[in-house]
Amino acid sequence: MSSPDTYLIGIDGGGTSCRARITDRHGNIVGEAQAGSANIFQDVELAWRSVHQAVTEAFANANLPATCAQSSVLVAGLAGAEAPVAVDDFLDRASDSFADISLLSDAQIACLGAHAGQDGAIFIVGTGAIGIALDQGQWRRVGGWGFPLNDLGSGAWLGQQAVRAALDQRDGIIARSLLTDSIWKIFPAGTDELIGWSQIASSGDYGSFAPLVLKAVAAHDNLAEALMAEQIQLLSRQIQALPAHGRGLCLMGGLAETIAPKLPRDIQIRQVPALGDALSGALYYAQTRLRR
Repeated sequence: MSSPDTYLIGIDGGGTSCRARITDRHGNIVGEAQAGSANIFQDVELAWRSVHQAVTEAFANANLPATCAQSSVLVAGLAGAEAPVAVDDFLDRASDSFADISLLSDAQIACLGAHAGQDGAIFIVGTGAIGIALDQGQWRRVGGWGFPLNDLGSGAWLGQQAVRAALDQRDGIIARSLLTDSIWKIFPAGTDELIGWSQIASSGDYGSFAPLVLKAVAAHDNLAEALMAEQIQLLSRQIQALPAHGRGLCLMGGLAETIAPKLPRDIQIRQVPALGDALSGALYYAQTRLRR
C-alpha cells in the first residue's frame, strides 16, 4: 500500500489532550499538532473530533492538504482502548478517512516508543498506575483498571490513603502527624467538609494529595513513610508480574523518579532509559503496517 504520497500518522490521545505527529514514509517528521481530549471510553465522538482536528492541523502545519490523510497510515494510541464497544464505535467513525487505521492503547504505544519497537516493559505511575509489556509479539498487562477499584500504588491511591488516615486520626485510631495536619489544613471545617468533598472527588482530586505525602516523607513523618512503604510494595508486586524478557523496564509517569530508587534491587537492575516517546511508538507500529 506504500506510495511516495503515503504519510504515517501517530496519535497519542488521553483524557486531557491529543497529539498528532506526521512523518513521510522514511520516518522524517513533517508536521505536528495538538487538540483536546481523546479518551474513547469517556466520549467516542469527542475523541474522534480531537483526533480529526489534530491530524488536520498537523497536515496544515506541514503545508500539506488535509486530503493527504486519505492515503495515509494512522496508528492511534488512545485512552479507553480496552473497551471493545468504544473501539468499534471509533473505527466506524474514522475508517473512511485513512488508507489504513490501527487503534492501540496509549500504554501500548508508550511501550513501543520506549523500546523502539522491541520487546520490553514499561510501568507508568502517576495519577494512575499500569504496567504493560511486549513479549514475543504478545501483550501482557498489569493493573490500570481504574481508581478506586484498581490503580494500586498510584498517586490517586496514595492520596486516598492519606485522606483515610486523616479520618482515622480524627477518630482517635492513629496519632496526629505532620501529614494529617496538612490534610486538615485543606479541610478547615473538619470531617463534614472532607466527606462532602469525597462524594464528588475524582482520581485526579485524590492524586493532588500525593505531593503532601511526599513532603511529609521528606520530613520523616512516620505515617507518610508507612504509606510510601505500602505503595512501594504494591507497585513492586505489579512490576514483578511483568515479563522480564526483552530490552528491559522503563519507569514512567509523574511519580516514577520518586519511587525508582526505593524499588527492590531485582527491579532496579532491569531499568533502562526510554528510547522514544509514545508518538514514536505509534509511528513504529505504522511502519509495520506500511510494510504489509
